[in-house]
Order: sequence, then C-alpha cells, then structure tokens
Amino acid sequence: MSQKPPIKKTFRSSFETVKVLESPESGRSYSLKSAIGNRYHQGFVRKTLRNRFQIIKQLGSGGSGDTYLAVDLDLPGRPHCVVKHFHPKDPNPTVGAIAKKLFAREAEVLYQLGNDHEQIPRLFAHFDEDGDFYLVQEYIDGHSLTQEIIPGQRLRENTVLNLLKDILEVLAFVHEHNIIHRDIKPQNLMRRHSDGKIVLIDFGSIKKIGALGAGLTVVVGTPGYMPSEQAKGKPKLSSDIYAVGMIGIQALTGLIPSQLQEDPNTGEVIWRHHAQVSDAFADILDKMVCDRHSQRYQSAAEALEALNSDLVGLQSSQSGGLKQNIVDSYFLAYRNFILLLGIGLGASTSLIVIILIYTFLNASTSLPQQPTQLKNIIEKFIHQSHLTNINTLTTQTESNQSNCTVAKTTQQIKFNCITNN
Repeated sequence: MSQKPPIKKTFRSSFETVKVLESPESGRSYSLKSAIGNRYHQGFVRKTLRNRFQIIKQLGSGGSGDTYLAVDLDLPGRPHCVVKHFHPKDPNPTVGAIAKKLFAREAEVLYQLGNDHEQIPRLFAHFDEDGDFYLVQEYIDGHSLTQEIIPGQRLRENTVLNLLKDILEVLAFVHEHNIIHRDIKPQNLMRRHSDGKIVLIDFGSIKKIGALGAGLTVVVGTPGYMPSEQAKGKPKLSSDIYAVGMIGIQALTGLIPSQLQEDPNTGEVIWRHHAQVSDAFADILDKMVCDRHSQRYQSAAEALEALNSDLVGLQSSQSGGLKQNIVDSYFLAYRNFILLLGIGLGASTSLIVIILIYTFLNASTSLPQQPTQLKNIIEKFIHQSHLTNINTLTTQTESNQSNCTVAKTTQQIKFNCITNN
C-alpha cells in the first residue's frame, strides 16, 4: 500500500503563497492574498453605501483601492455609477497618507472639471463610511482603447492622427487648469458608445502645477508611457504629451512601448521602420516623445495645433489625389469609348464591304445563266440611254434643216431686193 507524500504548507505572511503538494506530478499554487481578496469582494458585492449606491460587481483593482460598478437607488431608472473604494494595499503608513491625499485630490479635480467638460466623468459623491473613503462618479458606457490598439495590429495613419486629435482635445482642457494627469494610457481612455467620443478617466494620479513646489513629488505613472522627468518625480505638462505620443506610436507599429528600442546616445525612441507613416506625422510624434521635455510640445494645445495643421495637409493631399483619380477615370473611360467606337466602326465597315463583295460575286455568277433583277435594271438603263441619244440626234438634225431653209429664204429676199433696185 503506497503512502501519499506529505503535504507541505508554508505561511510567510498573510499575503504570501500557500503551496500544496499532492503528488510529485502535480503542484498547485494558491495565493492567499487572492483568496482573501475574493472573499472580501464577494462580501462587498450587494452592499449598499449611504443607503443609495448598491454595489453590483468589481471593475478593477489598484494600489490605492478597488473600483466597482453600482446603481444609484435614489434616481429614476436606477442609473449605473462607478464607486472607487479607498483601500490602500501597502501597509506602510507613509504610502497610505500619500494615497489618501491623491484620493482627495481626485475628488476635487473631478468636481472642478467633470461638470464643465462632457468628456470627463462627473463627480456624484465623496464621503467616508465605517472608516473607509468612497468616491462615486459617472459611469461611462463604452470600451477602453485597449480594444482598438491591439498588439500586433497596425492602424492606418489617418485613423491614428484623428485618435490623437480626440485625446488632445480633452487633455487641452485639463492642461488649461494647470493639471497634469500623469497616467495617460489606453486603459484610461474610453470610447463612449453613445457618441464615439474619447473620455479621459482615472484622475487618481493627477498633479496640480501650483502644488509642485521646489522638491520632488511622489513618482506616479505607468512604465512605457512615463517620460524620464516624471520617473524622477518632476512631471511637466509635456509629460502627458509624451504619453500621448507613445500611444500614437503603439497604434502605428502594433508594438507596446517595452518592445521599442531607444537610441543609446540620445535616448530617443526608434520606431519609424516599424510603421507606414508620412514624414510630417512622424516628425510630430518624434517631437512628442522627445527625451528632453524642453524639446517637446509644452502643452496639449500646442501639440493639437501641430496635428490639426498636419491633418489639413493630409486631407488636402487626399483631396488632390481624389480629383486626379477622377480625371484619370474620365480619361480612361473616354479612351475606352473611342477605342470601342473605332472597333465598332471598323467592324461595321468590314461587314458592309463583305456584303457588297458577296452581292457582286453572286450577281456575276448568275448573269450568264438567267436574267436577274440586277441584269434587267442594267439593260433597261442602257436601252433608255440609247433611245435618249437617238431622239437627241434626230432633234438636232431637224433643227439644222430648219435653219438651212430659213437661211435660203433670207438670201432669196435679199437677192430680189437688189435686182429690183
């Protein structure tokens, strides 16, 4: 009778992995953190906050908390909303204090910007309950740009140009209020289903320029979309421009930022050989993702102006090409018409000649055998011509004889007159 191998359990902390060995061939890993988290989220679902916001399901999880889909029980039709639960994962009290400050700032910015721009979610509520903080904001019915910018698939230049234009339009509004988003990426850009517009979400990492001060700030952002100065804790408005440029390069090349190489001497992103793009648009993107922030566009409005001028040029060239294509199409159709007409006339002429030759040969063959209608017509024509000539000759002879008689008579009269005198 075989004995089962012993079961080993290792607990390092409440967030470590428990490994259960049931057999030499099978080793299953369970995350205690995930198990506790799932149990916690399952208990949180169906919970009602402030007797108004009923949690339906979890949407996502981050370092400072979790996000849930909820319904507003106080409004007609029970519309959906998003509830962000401030619940820092790091037990370090310093990190918790910073996260709480960012959470409060997000509520402030949403309240300031959301009501003034339709492409920024509106803030519905901000409160604490049982020692936890909650933020309730507008639910955006749509999909993130991760469903449009897919690794391995390259988008057309005109599509990417219009996409960046839409992103920069809403980002320009944010920059006008001296606010740096600091986490521009495809996951935080939603395409709203109702009108197809881009909505900028997740303002949990924003930074106000007036609050920067002289020292370093907390490093917040996503690798690949975060420029060097932001990684050093010194974000600028142009830091957001870098992120937008990287999104454009990702869409054109089909490669995520980590797959792109950098020039070891300049730090610039090497990407052009992976995309089919015009030099004008590529130059704009290179300026957006320049390693030195001072050489980038300094705001979303400045980058948007450059894109708009490039878009006008692209549309003009496409319009000119379209007109040329129309002219070429008309010329080709006209040429084909002339060619077909020439072929038709040639065929018709050839057919007529063939019919005449056939008729002539047929007539020539039948004349010796028996009179044909053509032969009768010819003989009748000759006979009438002969009679006409005879009649004309007779008429001329009679006329000449009459003239001779008159002449003789005149001479006789003249002779008689002379004799009498």
